[in-house]
Amino acid sequence: MSVRVRNTSAAEAPPPPPARADGTPYAYEVIDGWWRIYGDEPAELITELIPGYAGTLEDRERYALAAAARLQAGLAAAGRFGDCTDGEREVILTDRARMPLVEHWTAAVPLVLVTTLCPPPRPTGEIVWIDPTDDLSLLSSLGRAGFVQVSGA
Repeated sequence: MSVRVRNTSAAEAPPPPPARADGTPYAYEVIDGWWRIYGDEPAELITELIPGYAGTLEDRERYALAAAARLQAGLAAAGRFGDCTDGEREVILTDRARMPLVEHWTAAVPLVLVTTLCPPPRPTGEIVWIDPTDDLSLLSSLGRAGFVQVSGA
């Protein structure tokens, strides 16, 4: 069973983490904007992140695509988008419903892609991968990408 706690603002101390009924801490903590989510299994946490999650690859891919689009927009806005060529900017702005076809990416802004939607051989270079293969890989890759903060097991 997972627990969702409203996060505080950056100016305040974080709320104390909840504990299980026996007083022990949960295995994972995920920080997703205004929420801190605690649980012992990746599936519990993914269920909190994806409304109506049915545990399917399709659900995880849909969420991964939305996360990839948000991450890509954030990287472009915060990075050196103006240093990219016209072709690179076109790839960065491409709808993520279709993964862009590139062999190697060296643009000033990293490219965000979803592993299960990029058949081998996969592109190399400055790529941020979101992996929705299973609950743990999705959670881990979202954490590595900085989409959410993940700590614990």
